[in-house]
Parts: sequence; C-alpha cells; structure tokens
Amino acid sequence: MAAEAIVHLNGRLVPEREARISPWDRGFLFGDGVYEMVRYFGGVGVALDLHVARLDRSLALAGIRGFDARDLAAIGEGLLRANGLRDAGVYLQVTRGAGTTRAHMPSADLVPTVFAYASASEPIEALTEPGTLSAIVRPDLRWHRCEIKTIALAGNILALVEAQAAGAEECILVRDGLVSEGAYTNVAAVVGGTLVTCPVGDEAAPVLHGTMRHWMLDAARDACVRVEVRRIRAEELAGASEVLVQSSRRLVSGVSHLDGVPVGDGAPGPVCRALFDAMRARIVREIAAAR
Repeated sequence: MAAEAIVHLNGRLVPEREARISPWDRGFLFGDGVYEMVRYFGGVGVALDLHVARLDRSLALAGIRGFDARDLAAIGEGLLRANGLRDAGVYLQVTRGAGTTRAHMPSADLVPTVFAYASASEPIEALTEPGTLSAIVRPDLRWHRCEIKTIALAGNILALVEAQAAGAEECILVRDGLVSEGAYTNVAAVVGGTLVTCPVGDEAAPVLHGTMRHWMLDAARDACVRVEVRRIRAEELAGASEVLVQSSRRLVSGVSHLDGVPVGDGAPGPVCRALFDAMRARIVREIAAAR
C-alpha cells in the first residue's frame, strides 16, 4: 500500500486525508485564485526563478495579497523532503481565501488559502527525446487575461474535451486569425527555417509567460537557431515544417498532427530535437552544480 501523501496547507505539512478547506473558499466557489507547477529533477527546481516571478505577477494582477511568491521555493523543498522525493512535480495554488458566505464581492479582510502537493515524476535519465502529441486548432473563446495563471480553467478544459473527442491531446487556440497558445502549452512554429513564437507582452492577445518558452528561446540562441518573436498567423500553421509546444512537464514537444493532417513527417523535427537537447543539457548542468 502506497504511503499517504503529505501536502502543504496554509503553512503546515499535513497528511493528505487531514487537509481541510472551507466550502466558502473562493477558489472552490469562483475559481478565484492562481497557481504554479514546478518540475523538479534530482531535487532541483527547473526555472524556479521564472516560476516565482510569474507567480508574483499573477498574484499582483489578480489583486491577491498576503502570500509571498518567494515562498514557493521553500514550500517545494519541504514537500520533496516530507514525501521522500527527488524527481517530482510540485503544484501550488493560492486562492483569495474563504469568507462566511458566497458573495461575489470579496471582503477586504480575506486571508489567502495556500495549498500545494508533490507527485512523483520520471528522472532526467528517462527524458531522452522530445515527446510528440497531436492537436486540433480551434477559436480561442477564453477570457483575455491569459497572462494570469488562474485556476479558473473552464475555457481550457472545454478546448481539451473537444481535442479528446477528436482523438488529439492538445488544442491550439486562435484569436482574430492569430495563434495565441495551446490549452495547456505555449506554441511555436518553424516557418521558412525560422522559429516563430508569440510575444508575451502583446496587450491585444496576451499569452501566458511560459517558463519553458523562455528556456526554449535561450536554447535557440545556444543552438544557433534563427528566432522571430511575433504573432503566428493561423494559416502559417498548415505550412510550417514544425509545430512545437512548451510546458513545464514536457520541456518542448513536437506536434505530429494538426486536425488529423501530419506536420512534416509526423515526428519531432530537427529544430525541436536541437532545442530539447539544449534544454535537457541545461537541466543536467544545474543538477550537477547543486550537488
């Protein structure tokens, strides 16, 4: 029988079955909160500084006060120790807190609810090549504040339900003819030999400040891959030699099919492989430096 997981709740490490959250919590009632997920290899948090910065930005934009994003590092380390893990994903969410009834307008005295847990993941030795997934392309019907990593993910989930029904694993979202992002990834494409990815600061269609998108751009520089940061037109996806997605769990993966049509030869292309290799090598260096 597997040992019971230890989770973090409001500053305490407790057995999973003892964790209790009020039914009046605004995360439960309204999806009023933000989150982060950090991948750990060999006890080292990948792009931890970027996750902390993004969490701090999400908290500020959502107006949630009372939690210091810099605590993410200590919470992650504590969860790994408590659960005897070295290779894991650590999920943390911060809601605006619990009131005494369901009220749309939050009261000023709310104390945020902080919950986090760690789940075992594969070690870096098992991550030998980029993954592949199939995707569909659909209109982006979500709200426009996508730079906030909110727990209110109904729009993303609906897109993934549609992808699942089509036999795909991701949904690439398009707004006003321009690619925004995937339902749970950032998107890039190789167009005319150039790696193209969406800008994160585009106020017309903000996208999530993806940590692995940032690392991908660093890797492109190291691998001498030509890069252009601009919006990708929806029609460019069909003619792209490679379509890539980035996420904390996958690093960078190749899209094998779009709406059932193969992308290239249906396998990760040379740019995807070069970027993956550079990103993986960076993780290996950081694990070695931490020992």
